[in-house]
Amino acid sequence: MKETNDQSNQQQKENTIDILVTPSKKSTPSSAPAEKKTAPAPKRPVNEPAAVKRITPSRPSAEKAQVKPAAPKRPVVERSAVRPTFSKESGGQRASETRKIGAAAATASRVSAAAQTRAGAPVPPAASPVGKKPSVGKFGVSKKAAKGDGKKKKSSEEKGERTPLASTLIIALIYIGVVVGISAVLSICGIRWANDIFALAKDEVVATVTIPENATVSEVSTLLKEAKIIKYPGVFRFYVNFKNRKADPPLAFKPGAYELRSTMNFDQIVNLIKVRKARGIVTLTIPEGYTVDQIIDLFVSHGMGTREGFVKAINEYDYKNYTFMEKLKSIQLSPDRKYRLEGYLFPDTYDFYADSGEIAIIDKMLSAFDSRFEKDYYARLDELGMNVDQVVTIASIIQKEGKFSTDFYPIAGVFYNRLNKKMRLDSDATVLYALPEHKAELTDADLNVDSSYNTRRHQGLPPSAIANPGWDAIQAALYPEQNQYLYFVSDTDGSMVFAKTEAEHNANAAKLKAAIQNGTSID
Repeated sequence: MKETNDQSNQQQKENTIDILVTPSKKSTPSSAPAEKKTAPAPKRPVNEPAAVKRITPSRPSAEKAQVKPAAPKRPVVERSAVRPTFSKESGGQRASETRKIGAAAATASRVSAAAQTRAGAPVPPAASPVGKKPSVGKFGVSKKAAKGDGKKKKSSEEKGERTPLASTLIIALIYIGVVVGISAVLSICGIRWANDIFALAKDEVVATVTIPENATVSEVSTLLKEAKIIKYPGVFRFYVNFKNRKADPPLAFKPGAYELRSTMNFDQIVNLIKVRKARGIVTLTIPEGYTVDQIIDLFVSHGMGTREGFVKAINEYDYKNYTFMEKLKSIQLSPDRKYRLEGYLFPDTYDFYADSGEIAIIDKMLSAFDSRFEKDYYARLDELGMNVDQVVTIASIIQKEGKFSTDFYPIAGVFYNRLNKKMRLDSDATVLYALPEHKAELTDADLNVDSSYNTRRHQGLPPSAIANPGWDAIQAALYPEQNQYLYFVSDTDGSMVFAKTEAEHNANAAKLKAAIQNGTSID
């Protein structure tokens, strides 16, 4: 009985498989018990797919499967997304309306595999779309596809995150490279141009250059380049045109042959070959005892320089190659000093160009002082225990107090005597310098003016000279008369009357007052 049942189950499986492969062939049971005949399936529309009964051999059923003849099955011609469904009718299972399946190709493959299994033929593996067996991952996804997707995702992330940074770095490097390159080129060119303009680090070349009539700056630059006097004619043209853009009259070159050197700078070359306009000569006499303010007013009144320009030239410009200037730099000057070079603008008669600048004018007067104050006089300063500025200051007071040079030496003796005795100089000339305006007569208020230049109130020498002394006054200050005088008073004719004591001085002052009233002089 058991064998019969097994044969019956096997027969049912074969019949079911046969139904799946050949829908039109009816299965004939051999040893199975007789079954009721099933009514033929109703006709279905042509387009309706055949019902297929699906039996899974690998999943055993709890009850014996009943094999029923299936309705005729049409071959699947087109791929369809219909899956078969089953419904029960009277007398057993019959095919109901089909439903769509996910992929028609998969259904056909399973049908073919079942047929080959029944026939005992091996089932070939399903071919991959490219003819190779795909590598399937844990979740049924192709490893290659998953790997490809990861690469695409990673690539897109790199493009989204790293590409802008890389681009920025590249742009920054290019920018830095361009800036450094331009800077290097400009630096090299600047050094070469400066060497040519100022004739620095150039080999000496001597050449005769002939300038034609009405030559332009461009033509001159070409001639100088050909003679190897300059290296960069373009730089020469720019420099000369820019510097002479406001020249009146316009720059012009004097025709002729010139011997030029490559060690000459651009200014020297141009000054040698350009047409010079006639320069007016101004002859001025600087009186002895003139102050800096008076000297400035004299030059400005002749149209030479400005007051501001002279003040700057006197107080700020660094004049070199003068011994007294080097000595002056080593002296601690008083902060109350009005003018740095008061006393050193040597009084004399000078010829100046009308277009001379303030520095050139001041330098010419300083040169005159330096040429007169010889080296031997510096040795005399050491004998006196004085410096050059102190002697010049004393000389300036002598110059302002005395009228005649014969009185300079005894006046100098008076001042040295008072200094040695720690007495105030009591010079009215220093009071006048301290006042904003010159006065013919001094009042008691003037004599008590609060100024470091007022020697009636302050002991010692004033902060600077009070005028620019002549050579006689400087000589008197260097070689004062050895006397015992401590006072002096000016007579009606300007000559000095000296006294050793204050009583003698007061008596001389009374005589002077009477002489002025009588129109006479002191006896």
